[in-house]
Order: sequence, then C-alpha cells, then structure tokens
Amino acid sequence: MSRIQPLAIGITFFTLIGLSAAGVSVASSLPAGCEPAGAAGKASSLVSAQDGEPQTPPVLQFPTPLVTSGTEISTVQEGAGVVASEGSAVDFHVAAYLGSGGQLLTASSYAPDQPVRRVVEKEGEDYFSDVLRCATTGDRLIITDQVQAVFGPIPEDEIVQNDSTVVLVVDLLQAYPAVADGSRQALVDQAPMIVQHPSGRHGVSVPMGSAPEELVVYTVKEGTGAALQEGDKVVTHFTGVVWETKQTFSSSFDQGTPVTLTLLDGSADEGNGGVIGGVFAGLVGQTVGSQVAIVVPPALGYPDGNQPAGVPDGSTLIYVFDILGVQ
Repeated sequence: MSRIQPLAIGITFFTLIGLSAAGVSVASSLPAGCEPAGAAGKASSLVSAQDGEPQTPPVLQFPTPLVTSGTEISTVQEGAGVVASEGSAVDFHVAAYLGSGGQLLTASSYAPDQPVRRVVEKEGEDYFSDVLRCATTGDRLIITDQVQAVFGPIPEDEIVQNDSTVVLVVDLLQAYPAVADGSRQALVDQAPMIVQHPSGRHGVSVPMGSAPEELVVYTVKEGTGAALQEGDKVVTHFTGVVWETKQTFSSSFDQGTPVTLTLLDGSADEGNGGVIGGVFAGLVGQTVGSQVAIVVPPALGYPDGNQPAGVPDGSTLIYVFDILGVQ
C-alpha cells in the first residue's frame, strides 16, 4: 500500500467513508487581483462536504470513480475573514480522499489547537501554499488534482498511481501577516537597535555597555489589535540574542513559520507549557500588530543549568517579538 505523508501531522490511511449522492459546489467570488492555482471544474463541482463528528474530517459525497486531469478548486463555503496573500501564515485543516473509491488517504488532526500551518510563498514553491493563495479565512475548499501534483511522486501499487485523482477538503481557520504591521515608534537611548529584512528576519544590534539589571520592554512598533492576556495562544515570529556574546541562540525564522506560544509564566509552573518569566511579563498587555524588544535579566530568564544551547549561565537575553495574532 502506498504511504502518503504530505504534512507533518497525525495520519490515518485508507479509512473507508460512505459515499453516495453527488454534491453541488458553490461558486466562489474571488478577491480582486488574485490569481488562484485553479478554478471550479467538472470534478470539483461534483463534491459536497458535511461536518463529521468533532475532531474528525468532514464527510465527502461524490460519484466514484471521480477523475480529474488538473487542479480544480471549488469553494463550497465562503468565509468573511482575511485574504491569504503572499507572505501570510495560514492555519488550516485538510483531509485527502482517493477519487476512485472514496478512501481517506491522510488528514490533519482536526484538533482545534493543532492546525497545519503554511506560509504562502512564491508561486510554485509549495502545493498547499499555491492553493491557499487568495482564499479567505472561513473558506472551505474542495480541490481535485492528481496524486503526484499534491504529494510528489510516490511508489505506485494496484490502488494508487501517480495520476490517480485525489480529493482534498481544506478548511481555512486563520491567516496571519508576515511581520508586525504596527506603527514604528521613536528610538530610545540604550535600546537594542532592531532592523528587519524583507523576509521578516530580525537583525539585533546590542547596545554598548553593561546590560540593565531589571526587565526592560521597548515598543519598536505599536499595533492596534487586541491586548494579550494571560493564557493566550500567541502567534509570533521571534529572535533571541545573548547580550554578552551578541549571538543569536534561537529564531522562529529558522523553521519557516511563526510559532505559537502559550502566554503563561513558566517560572511559576514549569509544567504549564509557558514561557520564561521575563517574556511572560514583557508580553502581557502588548497588542497584536506590535513588535517589542524585551531585555530579560538572568533572574527572569532560564535557571542555571536549564538554558538552551548558546546561552551561558548568568546571561542577559534580548528577545524581539512580532506579535502576529492570537490562535
């Protein structure tokens, strides 16, 4: 049996679903200026979707065998949220079914706090990036395509070949901007200098002199979104630098997508999945759209012996956060 793993998610292979009547898809009104990867076609328009049990993939209905020769995208539920433009990070759930018989090939977890996240990149660099471009949060997309186009070449068997039709149902949950979009604030003496590459990556210039002994928070850009509260799941791009060595020890940009941080004080309860005390204190009350630089003294950082690689004992840390949203 072919093993298909398009995403780093929990997957279930070839679970049969009941398929009978064909569905009728709803025509989508696309945002002006967008060039999506495909339009509704004969195959995608024959697929309908209904919600299944909680935390399970939708139940699809379509006539079998369903055959397509290219990418077809129908919007069967239109959202009213944010358009996924180039550079956006998009949270979504997805399930893939075999067009010939309706078997479930693979699916994301469908747990509310465990979506798949992709950055919408330049056209042609990633399949899901392409099909998410120009969609709107709240959309449910039905996509029909060939297996090879979606997953790349696979070992073929008697059931699945590279030119087999696959039916995808994609639910767009949220979209986040590439960088903090707040208004830039005036420079402050002795504050770290923050510059930003067009890709979003931070450059951090450490001030001359000794590090401050207390927690200091600088607002580099001020956003107009909701204020962060304790317990929020904060979607952010960040960079961590050691003041004394001036070296970056951690960056979300290395993994390519924003991360989600649980805004709890991890120094109060190491098992709560939270963040170090200085980051917790520095982020609570900040607004979505802001970019903040937090200088964390050793007492509010990592306990000695528990630091990540590149952080010596007694280090002062500089964190830069682009606050992109709340999950």
